[in-house]
Amino acid sequence: MAVLRRSAHDSLRIHQGSDFLVTQVEDGVPTGSPGPGEVLGRQTLPRIGAGPNGVDVTSAVPPGGPIHVRYELWDAEPGPLPSWDRMWEGRLHLRTGLIGVAQHFAEEWDEYLEFDTGERDSAWSARVLNRVLSNTEEPDFPADIVEVDLYRVQLWPPATA
Repeated sequence: MAVLRRSAHDSLRIHQGSDFLVTQVEDGVPTGSPGPGEVLGRQTLPRIGAGPNGVDVTSAVPPGGPIHVRYELWDAEPGPLPSWDRMWEGRLHLRTGLIGVAQHFAEEWDEYLEFDTGERDSAWSARVLNRVLSNTEEPDFPADIVEVDLYRVQLWPPATA
């Protein structure tokens, strides 16, 4: 059974467009690929594109809305979360051992949390999960008047053959 070693939460309000990055960070700057402004040849679907050390996500909520990211570092592959949608699964190579969330189109970086994996120059198995919470308590009002976009970025050591 997999054990959660470390986790952290970060939030970001996207000011321009609907895309954000979870990407390698070096000296307080997103340096991974995908990087700011980098196009990975996708349109709106799938809502995620991956590079060697980062992912570019198109948020499900309208522009200007907050997104919330929870980083999870596991000792082995975590079990499934049935109420969450799996957006992507693959590998990330983090030379610096740090990842962070940033706006896709930004000239200046907002303050954000740097999540430290504790291991430099390492490859990780990775998964990005998504869940959109909306208004279900008041059926007389539209579901999207309250909408929260949640993401889990799960990292664990790759299986050895």
